[in-house]
Amino acid sequence: MTSPTKALGPPRRRLALALALLFSVAVGLLGHAPAAAVTGTGLGPGHLWRGDDVSWLGTYRLDDGTQAFCLEAGKSSPVGNHYDTTTGGDVIGVSTDDHARLAYIARTWGGTTDADTAAAGQLAVWTITGLNGHTQRYYAGRANERWPIVLERANQMLAEASSAASKSVAASITVELSDDGTGLIRPDLTVDRVAGGPTSLEPTHAGTVTLDGAVFADGSTTAVVRNGESVSVVATGDAAHVTVNASVEFVDLPYGRVTTVGNSPAGSQMILFSGGVAASASEAASVEQLSPLPFQPTVSTVTSDTVAETGTVVTDQVTLGVRPGDGLLSEWGRYDDAGSWRPVPVTVRSRLLGPFLAPVVEAAAWPDDAPLVCEVALEVVDGPGTYSTPGCELPAGGYYTWVETIDPADTPVEAGRDRVGSWRSPFGTATETTFVPWTPTISTVVSDAEIDPGVCVSDELTVVDLHPDVPGGVDVESVLVGPFAEAPEVGSDLGPIGRLDPDLIVARETVATSEDGTYATPCVTLERPGTYVFLFSSEGSAAAEDGSRIVPAFADTTVYRSEMTTVRRPVPADAPAPPARLAFTGSTGGGQPLLVALGIMGTGLVLVTAAGALHLRRRRPDRGSETACRAVETDALSSFGLGEAR
Repeated sequence: MTSPTKALGPPRRRLALALALLFSVAVGLLGHAPAAAVTGTGLGPGHLWRGDDVSWLGTYRLDDGTQAFCLEAGKSSPVGNHYDTTTGGDVIGVSTDDHARLAYIARTWGGTTDADTAAAGQLAVWTITGLNGHTQRYYAGRANERWPIVLERANQMLAEASSAASKSVAASITVELSDDGTGLIRPDLTVDRVAGGPTSLEPTHAGTVTLDGAVFADGSTTAVVRNGESVSVVATGDAAHVTVNASVEFVDLPYGRVTTVGNSPAGSQMILFSGGVAASASEAASVEQLSPLPFQPTVSTVTSDTVAETGTVVTDQVTLGVRPGDGLLSEWGRYDDAGSWRPVPVTVRSRLLGPFLAPVVEAAAWPDDAPLVCEVALEVVDGPGTYSTPGCELPAGGYYTWVETIDPADTPVEAGRDRVGSWRSPFGTATETTFVPWTPTISTVVSDAEIDPGVCVSDELTVVDLHPDVPGGVDVESVLVGPFAEAPEVGSDLGPIGRLDPDLIVARETVATSEDGTYATPCVTLERPGTYVFLFSSEGSAAAEDGSRIVPAFADTTVYRSEMTTVRRPVPADAPAPPARLAFTGSTGGGQPLLVALGIMGTGLVLVTAAGALHLRRRRPDRGSETACRAVETDALSSFGLGEAR
């Protein structure tokens, strides 16, 4: 709560706020708290009636190590039954006063190891909750020859419970603060007893007092203080407005009506655990004025994506705070806006730097030549908190990192510019870094689509988007598989190379790529007729110390027509000659195209080709692209002076 300064008498002005915390109570169990679900395991301390060797008067043991009294005389024993527990101030169907008495009995005698005390406690509990049509003497008889002692002790317990039991306990704290920053703190306890009502306790219990905005005489912010006793404090003045907060907490207080009971689905007796309450309270007294001290903003950020794809729009989650220090505010500065105290506004400027081809290393300074993706500004008018910047699109693979600045010049003079400290983040903080792995575009084409036995073929790989500075480049393994009696279906997947039948693998050639360009594998001679297919795979670039790779492992085992070559079956010597061709002539073998028709009309030259007259070499599409490349061989044009033969 906040109150204006109140004069308690000249010449000294004091703010005296009695911070009565009515029933500001936190519930806790004294001793060993019962579990949320327990099972009765056997008899505790007490007496077994020798008349039937069955009837019991005393406590029961539970599997969590606690003991309990029964609440419903005449119902079956809790031994062997499962119980769910409930804690509160009104969990038993009795009056508030009786609830308090039961809580007192359970708290005071529920954990006893003495047989007579346990039996007397059980009898006292049943006296309050109901004796099921019997007398105290009837149940006391279960103690055999000890029954007079148990009966007398039970009634003593009931008398003590009626006198000492309490329905609740409340804590309060009083703060007196003078204008020079010195003051007094006094915690108090009030117990609402069944007999006598609310009673302020004399110094009896020690509580923990915690200060914020003030210290005790020894410079600490916490101290153990007895209820009803005052201690000196001194306010500290490094806040935007001076505020003294004082809280007190008392624990394990033997007061209140809170109890824990257990209910069994089996219908056996409800059980009563030992229980108690712990009182806690906090409140504040405030004297407020703006501080002239400067403050140092801090910025911590978390990028929206630590791993992303090219084209992803990333943002930076910005958390603003303050860094305390000598001569600095310990909280965000404020300024007077027409009578209202508002946070000093600042502008956080975030820059996304990258891409870097190697993992970024944290450093105090930014690289002077760091590439810049974008710069965004975040205007903060509400002070400390977490905000998100506008987004930036990642243009390519590599490592990116956010950096931030706060410049006092972005804050208006009238809004507290002269009290804003500048901020510049370090470079390469892990939480601000995004990694974009990428796979270069690789298209391949076999040197010849159809050959005779004994002719060699090679695979030509065209690499696009491989950064030239990838450490060690990227090795790509070209794998030739076959022969297949029937050509595999175009578009089908032959599966992982490592799982192919080893007999199908004809050749494996590794091509070292270090930059964009075209690479050819060594020529492989093929003898066996059938269809062969080139596949490829790569382990990607070398792993960095953190295990990441700029280029991840990749492979393509899909069948493409541009990667298929067929070894023709030999023509028997006695085979009939093929029929003459009239209009167009097909390939002469070896996959070389032949221009088959040329007509000249008027002064124009007309070049006519039929399907198959020009050899179209289809370049396999990029594994991440929908664009297919086609390359046209120009060998056949050279003989007509229209092109240069390869």
